Amino acid sequence: MTKQSTRRAEVTLPLLIAYIDALLPTLAQATDAQTNTQSDSKSTKHKINDKPELPPDLLWVTEDKNTLALLHTALTNHADFQAGDTTQSADKLASSTLLALNQQPVSERYELVCFWLPTLSAEQLQQYIPLLMRYRDLYAAHLLIALEHNIDLQPYGFTPFDILQTLQTSTLTGDTNLSGADMTQMPAAAHAFGSATLWQFNLYDYKQLPNWLNADYWANPENWGKHRW
Repeated sequence: MTKQSTRRAEVTLPLLIAYIDALLPTLAQATDAQTNTQSDSKSTKHKINDKPELPPDLLWVTEDKNTLALLHTALTNHADFQAGDTTQSADKLASSTLLALNQQPVSERYELVCFWLPTLSAEQLQQYIPLLMRYRDLYAAHLLIALEHNIDLQPYGFTPFDILQTLQTSTLTGDTNLSGADMTQMPAAAHAFGSATLWQFNLYDYKQLPNWLNADYWANPENWGKHRW
């Protein structure tokens, strides 16, 4: 996910679900590649038959319970549309409302958190800005927020995100990981869930790494990526 222009394209909930369905496996692969070394170094501390429970990969957050019910309907419709073949399975997905998430005493870390808040006003959003910041900085490697078109999240470090433009770019560059999201054959009731402007924050590429931050400038190159300091 790279920083894009300030042009704000509309996104519907079924379109977002289809995109995430195709995107989530690629995010998990990227994270696994970055954490393999750390996992290997810690594996000797656990017994062979230890199977620690991992949190779901994806967290969906809606404004209220009514919208949460609409989300579940959209997820079901998507699963039926894909003949039951969906990566957003129960063991990989969690859902919550804004209020419940804000009152949660302990937060879990997710690969992707998606806030679907197309009817939330700018005034209502202000009380949840600290929550968005916590998930931006601590609890989500990737964060997507769908809001009413006139709300601007750029002051908080988010960038506008155009799903269709990203899909077209990935197709032109031969990235087949996103080809599973067929945006041309969405269910007829796609717009029944409303539309919103999408914002994103990616923890791994929110800023350009300096050219000196690599193994060539490490005191012991053989230890690069193996130890914390």
